[in-house]
Amino acid sequence: MALDKKNLTLRVITAVFWILVLIAAFYWGGIPFYILIAGASLLSFFEYHRMMVHMGKEIPSILCLVGGVLLFANKILGLHYPWSMILIPVIIAMGIQMVLRYPKMDFTDLGLGIFGLFYTFVFYIYFLEIRNFPNGFFWLMLSMVLIWIGDSSAFFVGSSLGKNKLSPNLSPKKSVEGAVGEVVFTVVAAVLAGVIFRHYTAVQGVFLGLLVSLGAIFGDLLESSIKRSAGVKDSGNFLPGHGGILDRFDSALLVIPLVYFYILYVIFA
Repeated sequence: MALDKKNLTLRVITAVFWILVLIAAFYWGGIPFYILIAGASLLSFFEYHRMMVHMGKEIPSILCLVGGVLLFANKILGLHYPWSMILIPVIIAMGIQMVLRYPKMDFTDLGLGIFGLFYTFVFYIYFLEIRNFPNGFFWLMLSMVLIWIGDSSAFFVGSSLGKNKLSPNLSPKKSVEGAVGEVVFTVVAAVLAGVIFRHYTAVQGVFLGLLVSLGAIFGDLLESSIKRSAGVKDSGNFLPGHGGILDRFDSALLVIPLVYFYILYVIFA
């Protein structure tokens, strides 16, 4: 029991510290924010690469890093080059590398490398894109708070009422009841935020809540599928008591891009 209390204390301290760091960086924006997101992106790639090694895969990691660094440099330095000018040459170079190294590097490695480039670099860029919106701090914090509310709701509802497994092969502890609770509480929170802050309508809040909750559920299951395939419990150990960066950002990596496009093409339309 003492071990459990010690682990719980460690988890709480880690969570509180990094949540405060996250909020401060979101608020300040600029260099502190860029450093935080770029650092999380880079660490996420290293965790992803580690899992690929566990799977016995040899992805084009150097080219993934080059593509990711160029994407962030393009955004942070305000160069405004189309993403295609960076991604297409990098992906072509990956294909050439596969051909030259075949069969040591095959098409599966190429596909996993391209996925890793998007999963650990491109998706993180959307944190920067949302922060650049009018009221960007509000939109980023709203997205993260809705994810946290949904995650907490899933835990408490699932612990109390959970009987039916949501995805037993990927995440045995998740239940259908917990997922329903996550959707309901996230939608309610999104609608209330719209009523209080008046940045969008109640109807838009309903769909925002659905988008966030469903994106968070599938984002979590997606990372679980990668870990299962790699045979690892956590993506890393950067966050004491919580695992790796991907373990904490798995839901946000799907939610943030979805919220970006929803804000841009629905709420701002």
